Formats: sequence, C-alpha cells, structure tokens
Amino acid sequence: MVCQYTNEWSSCLSYLGNGLSKIIEAELWVIGLTLAVAIKKSETLQMHDVKIVAVLSDSQATIR
Repeated sequence: MVCQYTNEWSSCLSYLGNGLSKIIEAELWVIGLTLAVAIKKSETLQMHDVKIVAVLSDSQATIR
C-alpha cells in the first residue's frame, strides 16, 4: 500500500504468510489494510479536512 500526503509518499508492508495466497486474497487483504489505516488515522484526516478516501483496484473479481 502506498499513500500520498501532500508531497510526501509513504508505504506500508504486510506479511501474508508463507503459503501461496491467491491473487484475489492478496487484493482483498490490501483493500482491508488500506481501510484499517484510514480508520486508524481518521482524526488526522479530519484535522486536515480530508473528506474522501479513495481505494483503487483493477481486480474485477475483488471489486465484485
């Protein structure tokens, strides 16, 4: 997951285990992780007047 705040970028790594995860599982994990970070940082987002958090994915199976 990569986030941009003003002109700065930050990244977050997450361990998915040592087994082979299906692509859809990895996509869902990243979307969930992104939403969890947004919720955790909600006070900071509100303080900076952020009203929308967009999660982008090109995985049709995950979007459905």
